[in-house]
Amino acid sequence: MKKVIFLLLDGARCDILNTLLNKEELPNLKNLIHDGSYIEATSVFPSTTGPAYSPFLIGRFPGHVNLPGIRWFNKSSYSRNRFTSESHRSYVGLESRFFNQDLKKAYKTIFELIPNSVSIFNEMTRGLDSTRDLTKYSKIFYKLSSHFMGSSSIDKVAFTKLENSLNENNLFHFCCLYGIDSKSHLIGSDSVEVVKLYKEFDTSLGKLINKLKLSKSYNDTLILISSDHGHSNTSQHFDLVDFIQSKGKSVFYYPLIHQKIYKDFDASVMVSGNSMAHIYLKNGDSWSQPYIQNDHSDIIDSLLLHDAIDIILSKNLKGGINIISKNGKAIVRDEESSIYYQPLENDPFKYSLPEGYYTYNEILEKTFNTNYPDSLTQILQLFNSSRCGDIVVSASPGWDLRDKFEYPEHKSSHGSLVAQHMKVPLISNKKIGSKALARTVDIFPTVLDYLNISSTNKIDGQSLNIY
Repeated sequence: MKKVIFLLLDGARCDILNTLLNKEELPNLKNLIHDGSYIEATSVFPSTTGPAYSPFLIGRFPGHVNLPGIRWFNKSSYSRNRFTSESHRSYVGLESRFFNQDLKKAYKTIFELIPNSVSIFNEMTRGLDSTRDLTKYSKIFYKLSSHFMGSSSIDKVAFTKLENSLNENNLFHFCCLYGIDSKSHLIGSDSVEVVKLYKEFDTSLGKLINKLKLSKSYNDTLILISSDHGHSNTSQHFDLVDFIQSKGKSVFYYPLIHQKIYKDFDASVMVSGNSMAHIYLKNGDSWSQPYIQNDHSDIIDSLLLHDAIDIILSKNLKGGINIISKNGKAIVRDEESSIYYQPLENDPFKYSLPEGYYTYNEILEKTFNTNYPDSLTQILQLFNSSRCGDIVVSASPGWDLRDKFEYPEHKSSHGSLVAQHMKVPLISNKKIGSKALARTVDIFPTVLDYLNISSTNKIDGQSLNIY
């Protein structure tokens, strides 16, 4: 019986994996790759836990399922009723219970398509029978322990749960491993203790493979290993809330959301992964009206002067997205089956792309090996969300966008458009043919194809050729 095991190595960096593989310090992973494949793929924007799960579990970019960040603000809902549960969200904490209901209902999750599935330490579980959420009651404890203390016990528990579920009639196993990500935030993503966790993963992987081989099910099992984002070390913090307040704005933000009971706001800041953020602005007396760039050019110009800010995005009057960096300006626009890109004053990404129309595959190919892989596709999908900010900010490497109320202090961050955050490993115990470049959104159709399961979902990826 065919089955798929997906191991989400949260926060894994390709460069660290590559170094350890070359030094023969990940023997089990190296043997798996020898018989299978290892390619690099692009994640999504924001490159952060939660939104970056939608490619794996729904086959769509986060903007297309209306999940623009781990924190977001809904101007339309807030304008109607500031106290409704749909007006704002933070999936860091108690509001994570809303995760499944916030997803667009038009698209089926992989758990709805494959009832014989199990999930471990994952919040996106819509369609999964509660008995198959193997960490339903323990995930809060282990995630808090991992977040605040960097405990790697969460990964040991995950592998134990996974191994115990192999003997049952399960077709799809989705297993999240948070140790690397949590420890990276605490002490830096290339620290000795974090590197040790890559080696511990390799040991656990070896035990898993041995168990599959002993049960004679390894050859029929597709093992996929990937990540939702990379990491880069953080040395300086720029508090975006303080900045917007310095512009005379009253700012709604987490965790001080209780202030809406007695206070009026004319701006909101929602940070994800600490290296990207949405800025929402009240238009006169109305939250329901969108802003366009000309209306908030002072904020954009001031942001651009700060070293912490790398890329600034906002809508324009013609339905396109304005892209501004210290390197230049450009416009990108969705033209149904293609992308129109127009550099205006030099190129903000330093691409070598002339003005013109490009397919989504061409964008991936032409930008994959740059500092901003697949950024044009990712910008457009994000702004497709009705919960997207009026201004979207991507931080410079070494910086993040949240200082106050961030405990413990982040020593490594993610979420931005830079390659360190966007590039992730995509490893399989079987060969991947005819596709040197990939997106994480390609994993969903690949799993379904391997299990011979059809879906009516509109998907953003393309199935990898597994053999």
